[in-house]
Amino acid sequence: MKRLFWIISPITVLILVILTYFGGGYYVYYRLSKIGPPIAATLSYNPSSFQVNYPEFATFNTAPYEISSYETIRFPSRQADISLSGWYLEVNPNYPVVIVTHGMGDGKGDANVLIAAGMLADNGFNVLLYDLRNFGDSDKDNGHTGAGNKEYQDVLGAWDYLINIKGYHPDQIGLYGISMGGAATLITFGQEPRVAAAFVDSPFANMSETIKSELTQHHLPTFFETPAIMMARIINGENLLAHSPTEAINNDNGRPIFIVHETGDTRVSVNQTRELAALAQEKGANVSVWMPDGVEHVGAMFDFTNTYQQDLVSFFKAALK
Repeated sequence: MKRLFWIISPITVLILVILTYFGGGYYVYYRLSKIGPPIAATLSYNPSSFQVNYPEFATFNTAPYEISSYETIRFPSRQADISLSGWYLEVNPNYPVVIVTHGMGDGKGDANVLIAAGMLADNGFNVLLYDLRNFGDSDKDNGHTGAGNKEYQDVLGAWDYLINIKGYHPDQIGLYGISMGGAATLITFGQEPRVAAAFVDSPFANMSETIKSELTQHHLPTFFETPAIMMARIINGENLLAHSPTEAINNDNGRPIFIVHETGDTRVSVNQTRELAALAQEKGANVSVWMPDGVEHVGAMFDFTNTYQQDLVSFFKAALK
């Protein structure tokens, strides 16, 4: 019996270790990638009426960025069978247009993207805001984010819509994205060589480091990174490492990119943008970086509003025809 015990015990331990490892990976993937319901108030927000739901910026005056006239639209993602919901704001038919992509927030009704849209529209730019898949009124696939690895196809769907339906030339279309939407924007920029310019706020650069950071913030062991990535493949057939925002730098070819990243960001470390900036210097890419001090994740537009708007507007005025 003792001999049998010593034979069975290591096997049992091994099974328990394997179950813990992959079970933990499943839990981590499900918890960190699951897209929850939006804040109820944002469901009624639109370009003509919205508020800021972040407590630290609750008193921010949104009135200067509200836009009374807009068109509700639907268009396909470049990936088949995904339909996306958006708002098209035509301010001046002779001016360029900017596609605005939200992050892991509440979709196109989030204050960050509505303020950015208002800044652009107030300076003559046309704007397209939309919900990425699994957000807002857009189609759902599996309810989990791909951290830009599938969402970039939605950005390309918006880009295709502006060319094929609204009649814009690629040189007239710019991209703007925040956080995860910024990462998807950079991947899009790297994948589609005809994209003219991209302005992003607080993107990540390295998916592996981002997952480890999320695990640390949620007080979970960082060794669950690998099984979490494996579970994404097994459960939803998604490769979270298929693409990287660094593709934008490697495939820049002289096209302008502007990156804002706050030094006080505790959600996506500013070191991620430092990695992008170092790679840009190495590759000789056309990248400008602004790192405002002491500001939290995507908070620069609230704490440095005038500078943010000036940089955003001047960048696209110079970059787009």
